[in-house]
Amino acid sequence: MSVIALARIPNCLMASLVVLTACHLTFCRSGKPLTLMLGAFFITAFTNITNDIFDVEEDRINHPNRPLPSGRVAEWEAWAFAVFALFFALLFSFKHSYWTLAVGSLAMYISLLYNVYLKSLPVVGNLSVAFVVSLAFLYGSGGYHLERVLPAALLGAYLHFTREIVKSLQDKEGDHPFRRTVAHVIPERYLRRLVFSLLILLPPLTPIPVMLGYSTLYALSVLPLVGLPALPAAYFVLRGRYSLSSGLLKLITLLALIPLWLA
Repeated sequence: MSVIALARIPNCLMASLVVLTACHLTFCRSGKPLTLMLGAFFITAFTNITNDIFDVEEDRINHPNRPLPSGRVAEWEAWAFAVFALFFALLFSFKHSYWTLAVGSLAMYISLLYNVYLKSLPVVGNLSVAFVVSLAFLYGSGGYHLERVLPAALLGAYLHFTREIVKSLQDKEGDHPFRRTVAHVIPERYLRRLVFSLLILLPPLTPIPVMLGYSTLYALSVLPLVGLPALPAAYFVLRGRYSLSSGLLKLITLLALIPLWLA
């Protein structure tokens, strides 16, 4: 069971919900939503497993209870599980379409590049994670009605970029011996203000997709579910309570699927 924990199953399920929402947004023109969900599940599992493999030394400080740093799982077991996840990620992506195979492969490549190298590049690493999140919506579209998923992809990327900065602040001490993140090159007070600004801009920004064709139901639900909850997350960042802010942003990302489903 410790090996399975490397996949971070809740994250994999959330990725599956993201691609199902994207499929719904594009009227599932490409069909086979279950295949899409399974592909996204294993793509996310591969990304999470390899992230834990390459981050094991940092996790001894930041997350010592995870399977690898705690010694409950050997490195070879983690690699074997990663190969297993990669096989099924490629299989389900291929079974759906060449579009999903290409987008899914790109997402895994960028994620692996992030785990190995890009994470050490301030801002670039954060942007790469946000870009991978946007690819999940493109993956779920199956290549159809991209104009319908682009606003959703931008919202997902925006939320994840903001959360990545918060996580950099949260893990600053543990990351210091191994890499220079954005939290090491930009003073903490400026990063707090940046995150605060990004979050208080969410309430006026989230209704904009209505002008691009999203429904009134989206407009009515996105503000209470996404825009307004961003305000306490902004407050927590200003107070230096990064763990609370990061957790709330993760919840907001999940809640954002509801108005997107109604769009």
